[in-house]
Amino acid sequence: MIKKINFIDSKFYITFLIVLSFITGCATTDNLGELNKRFDDVKKIETLIFNQMPLPKDARIAPDKSIILGEGNNWAGRIELASSMEPLEASAFFSIEYPKRGWTLISSTKAKLSILVFTSNDRTLTVEITEGGPLSGKSMIVMTVAPKVQNQISPEQKK
Repeated sequence: MIKKINFIDSKFYITFLIVLSFITGCATTDNLGELNKRFDDVKKIETLIFNQMPLPKDARIAPDKSIILGEGNNWAGRIELASSMEPLEASAFFSIEYPKRGWTLISSTKAKLSILVFTSNDRTLTVEITEGGPLSGKSMIVMTVAPKVQNQISPEQKK
């Protein structure tokens, strides 16, 4: 038995095929290249950090919100990541783990926005921890690393 396809059905099928081809056409190698670039950015950030600074084991780096300047031991920048740790738990992680790697905790504020400030021989690190959103982790962490300012004149010395 042969079923006739009426005009409305054929119009639906043609529209469906056009939409399907448009959707699959959007998944071009350009998009894949962008994904590869983001993957490479995350790998670069992870390599720089893991060699010097531990992160919570489940931390997810947001490459589009992070920037790294320089390489090796001389890099500086801002890294944003999400973690399933509660903010207080994340704060404890950094307070315990970073001194083991040669960082000295010089200031700590624990509130809705927790801020930890560390120094090493040649760099400073500021860690900001807030509660995450419904689509992110339980905490959002922003790490800012910069060279330590040497021979800075304090306001008292300017007199």
